[in-house]
Amino acid sequence: MYTPDNYEIISEINSVACVTAISLILGRKIASVDGPIYYVRGLLIIMYSLTLAFDLIACMLVSTNNGNYVSCMLGFFNCVILYTSAKIALYLYFVEKIYILHIPKAIRLRSPIYWIGLGLLSPYIGLIILMSLYRVTEVSNESPYHCTIGYTLPGSVPILCYDVLVTLSCAGIFIKCYSFPNIAQQTSHQASSLKIMAKRNIIGSIAACLTATVNYAIMIAMDGRERGLVALSISTLDITIISCVIHWVTATTAELQYVQTVLNKGNLDKPMKLEIKQHQEVIVLTELTANKF
Repeated sequence: MYTPDNYEIISEINSVACVTAISLILGRKIASVDGPIYYVRGLLIIMYSLTLAFDLIACMLVSTNNGNYVSCMLGFFNCVILYTSAKIALYLYFVEKIYILHIPKAIRLRSPIYWIGLGLLSPYIGLIILMSLYRVTEVSNESPYHCTIGYTLPGSVPILCYDVLVTLSCAGIFIKCYSFPNIAQQTSHQASSLKIMAKRNIIGSIAACLTATVNYAIMIAMDGRERGLVALSISTLDITIISCVIHWVTATTAELQYVQTVLNKGNLDKPMKLEIKQHQEVIVLTELTANKF
């Protein structure tokens, strides 16, 4: 009778705990929707959904990894597709936050900082190709037929450097907005909310940098040849921790109010209908329409 080793038991416990955590925050995020789903909230729901899908698949694969080449291959592509997609959603969230913090406000498509942020994400196409070209997917010929997955150094080192560069760049911009705001940010009637938003996103970006560094540093230290369930467990813990941190970052009432104000800013420019009633009373009738993205 087959008996799972300690790594398999720990991996299963880790996977179940991560699935539980991400299910809770995804459920809370969806339950909090009481109107239109704005771009930022949509990004978070997509990120949490991708994380949940990755965690669920990883949970199933860690129990079938040994002696199963199909499971081994699926574990690798689970990391390449779902894990990477969740990280892209995370970086799009950071880009959007940088755009919201940028004052004076400009339309997204006319904002240089927004285009620069999107441009920083374009290398991910090349990184996915590198991950596929330099992949490691092997099943041992000796009992207990361990699965080995990962990327060799030409694939793992560029990914680590890229993640560190992007997250530290975002952290640097958030630190600048928090510690050295421009005149427009200082004099804004939402200045306190801007500081709260910048401060919390500093923590979020640094946490993303640390978890990605630990994840890929372990892979590099093992020459890109990690046991499949170990690689899946580390990636599961990595992306779940980031999702929980971002959930905490966005749970501030002041920040939510400011984001709502920014997203509804377009409504302020709409013409208002005035109705003159008895005793020269002026009633301002305005229709609050949501700014959908």
